[in-house]
Amino acid sequence: MMKLAEAVRLAKLARPEHARQFAQHMVPHVVRPAQIIWNRAIGAVFLLFAVSFLSYAYVHRDNAMALALSLFCGSVMVFFGLASFLKARRLGKK
Repeated sequence: MMKLAEAVRLAKLARPEHARQFAQHMVPHVVRPAQIIWNRAIGAVFLLFAVSFLSYAYVHRDNAMALALSLFCGSVMVFFGLASFLKARRLGKK
């Protein structure tokens, strides 16, 4: 276990250049996996919205306006969901 005096001495040795070098080295290794997880999560949310819209379209298939609007919104959500998953896959291959 480190004593307080040793911790203070070690903190005084740390320089802003060291922190900058550490950040430049570590941030890209943390940001890319976070972007991949974010894109997968957003893709899943969009696909859940698409399922919701498409199930609404199935329930209201007799009403032409509700059917058209929900099919349009569902297809847009499917597009956004797939685009997000493809972006996550592309980021993962870099």
